[in-house]
Amino acid sequence: MKEVYYVYNNEALASCIFLSILDEIERLDIARCCLVLPLLLDDRIVSYLEKNFSSEISLEDVISQQPRLFASFNKRYLSLLPVTINSLMILYKSGQIKIQDDIVLRNSLHFDNSNLGERFSKINNTIPAFMSLLENYSTSNLYKILKVQL
Repeated sequence: MKEVYYVYNNEALASCIFLSILDEIERLDIARCCLVLPLLLDDRIVSYLEKNFSSEISLEDVISQQPRLFASFNKRYLSLLPVTINSLMILYKSGQIKIQDDIVLRNSLHFDNSNLGERFSKINNTIPAFMSLLENYSTSNLYKILKVQL
């Protein structure tokens, strides 16, 4: 994969995303963590959620309305797996999260999101919509719907 892809989608940004998600919910299972970055680090998906999200829309609706957004999902999933693992390890080793059966936030940070860049701010603003979109699905169902091939 191109080096630019890894600079654009890096562990610092991913760590901030995970902390923001964990600040909203109590825990996140590890397998579900692996689905976060391929969805939230795709600018097209973030823009779509930002403009078109409704609490009545399901993930299947989004996929059927915008199949081009998910055409390369498995490739993004595999490419971002090392970034996900590295980010979670950084957060774990710095004492920000506990990793057991699930990922749990140890200390609520409430960091100033306005100083973390425009891209993170956009992603952070879509996190509630993103979480709402996925909350009604089990992790195994999400893997099936998104057609993840391991």
